Amino acid sequence: MTQAPLSVAVRTTNRRRMLGVGAAGAALGLVAAPAAAAVTRARARYRLSVDYAVPVDTMSVVPWTDTVFQTGSDVTLQADGRLLINRSGLYEFVFSGDWDAKSGNDIDLRKIGIWRQAVGQPDWPMDAHERLGFLNLPGSNPPAVARYQGDWSPPPLPLMAMASTEITVSPPGVARPGDAALVSLSSINRTQMDDDALSALSVQAKVVAPDTVRVTLFNPCIETGISVAAGMLRVAAMSLTKTRGSNDDAWMVLHTSSVELFTGERVYGVIQHKVEGTLLQATRSSYLQIDRLE
Repeated sequence: MTQAPLSVAVRTTNRRRMLGVGAAGAALGLVAAPAAAAVTRARARYRLSVDYAVPVDTMSVVPWTDTVFQTGSDVTLQADGRLLINRSGLYEFVFSGDWDAKSGNDIDLRKIGIWRQAVGQPDWPMDAHERLGFLNLPGSNPPAVARYQGDWSPPPLPLMAMASTEITVSPPGVARPGDAALVSLSSINRTQMDDDALSALSVQAKVVAPDTVRVTLFNPCIETGISVAAGMLRVAAMSLTKTRGSNDDAWMVLHTSSVELFTGERVYGVIQHKVEGTLLQATRSSYLQIDRLE
């Protein structure tokens, strides 16, 4: 009876001692855990001082000229727009291109890219350099089309006779003399005309003035004449200029994955388009940015 309290006291004391050791160990563990190393970035951004007229259908180096900001000396901007790597490391790049708004030049592909020139590699041929990133933006070059749709009742066509009508296509400003035109009349079909007349009938459409198309039916050989019933006349006039399409102020952004670069290598932005007069604008939205990760 006299020893029971001693036994409880011992167990209680031991339990408290163990708890004390655990708390101390946890505290030591918190103190000893190393702080996570912060990721630092050395960053630089380069821009154009004037608009860059992109050479026609040629992959060219963008001649960056102005330093917007730069922390550290990991890279050096060269006179030709290339970046010289001064310190080996892990890098990422952003190429942002601000294209000018212009009509008649949105054809084929707009291309921007970032290429890597290894130590000892000559400047040319550029195709021998490694591509770190590339972005192709499809353009469009289909004919611009103006249309018309309305009823027409052609007169009877005796042998060697013609019947014509002139219509105005829309939208205006698309069709000019020298452009192409297509025409159809819904009543010219096998159920409303016999095969001889259907085969012999000549149907023409010509752009004869701005936004104006002349539609002509001609009977070259049917002696008894050709009768064409009233029908729905449909006309499409298409611009045949060499380049078509237009764009508003356009923006392309290319961001590469991380890549290991070495001292002495050079990295540069490239650009290509097919139409003379295309500009990469010297705005805040046109730049090449480089970040080094440690």
